Amino acid sequence: MLVAAVFGGFIRRLSGFGGALIMTPLLMWVFPIPFLIPIVMCSEVFGGALLSRQWKVHQLDRPRLLLMLFFSAVFLPLGIWLGGFIPLDILKTATSTVILFFASYLLLKPNVQLNSSRTLDGLAGGLSGLLLGACGIGGPPAALYLNSTNQAFERTRSLLSHFVSGISLFAIVAASVMGGGIGWLSYLIFAIPAYWLGLRLAKAVLEAHAVSDGALKRLCLMLLMANAGFNLLILLIFKQI
Repeated sequence: MLVAAVFGGFIRRLSGFGGALIMTPLLMWVFPIPFLIPIVMCSEVFGGALLSRQWKVHQLDRPRLLLMLFFSAVFLPLGIWLGGFIPLDILKTATSTVILFFASYLLLKPNVQLNSSRTLDGLAGGLSGLLLGACGIGGPPAALYLNSTNQAFERTRSLLSHFVSGISLFAIVAASVMGGGIGWLSYLIFAIPAYWLGLRLAKAVLEAHAVSDGALKRLCLMLLMANAGFNLLILLIFKQI
């Protein structure tokens, strides 16, 4: 858990998202989904609170943020309910596969440009909530959508970071009420400091080296792909044993 939290904080500080994409596949080997969601999401909220002082949501993006959060809150409980019917091995495989596809897609820079709209904002928010409830990751739909729009990276990063923090709060409440309980609170003693350490390490790297936005995105995506690939490899090895 400590390694997952440090790694998650490191990625979150670099890209504005990705903490849960790192932590969830690793922690799925230890905790059930309704239990791990609050642990991961509390770490994400903690990171978002620290980063919000540096990354302000653009005034034009505030109505979009509220709309995305509304639809994510509506669909998140449905995702938790559906996730209870999926076998754990399938859930682990699906989670890592989604992350691998998501990171590969962004890394290849497909020539797809979307015009943002209220409909697409709501759809991205709803899909994020559904996915987060089902398998503990909610960033890919929103990140894919926002990164496909013609918008500056810094503005997208701020919007995405605040969306991740907001949806994390919803997930903590929903997962606790729908099966997670409050036993996860004791694990925050370890997870939060480790996540903070990851944030600090990423900040030190950024201060020591001038890294372009493009290079940061590539680095984060490659780390996400490596983590997902590692988990899929472990699953394959266990199936062969």
